[in-house]
Amino acid sequence: MKIKVDYLFSKNDKIGSKVISWGTSFIEPQIEDVPSHTAILINNRWVFESTLESGVRRISYQEWLKINKEVCKIPCTQERTLEGIIEEFRQIKDKKYDYIGLVYFGLRVLLFICFRLRIPKKNILNRKNSYFCSEVVGKMTGIDCQMTAPVTLMSKLKNDVEFLDITKLDE
Repeated sequence: MKIKVDYLFSKNDKIGSKVISWGTSFIEPQIEDVPSHTAILINNRWVFESTLESGVRRISYQEWLKINKEVCKIPCTQERTLEGIIEEFRQIKDKKYDYIGLVYFGLRVLLFICFRLRIPKKNILNRKNSYFCSEVVGKMTGIDCQMTAPVTLMSKLKNDVEFLDITKLDE
């Protein structure tokens, strides 16, 4: 069964969200409203995401909108099936948040801000069974997002049609 899939980008009033938005604004300086979070929206009804408090979860879009300010919603151009999305989600459902991977990512963003050192594609502290928000999007769509800030993913999806083909995970 075909479904409608969108990439969601958001932020909120929590300190972590503000720090992520500020810190990653240096990566994509042309973006004015910088998101701190990304998730997958299915049929305008269900959001699949990973948060600091919950780890990987599914939440209704209506509940999600109560705690997030939607910055951008971008339609997925690849055909997806409900069965495929559910299978991907089952593999990561209730997994913990990847704090260690996020710390490494944050360190590399800081090095980028201070010294303009390139952000690597591989997260050397990535934990296989834990996910931060970008990693959930990557896992569920086949995009390698282990070192991708929400603002970078948003910018690429908006501006670069080739992005999905270039960043596919090795199969």
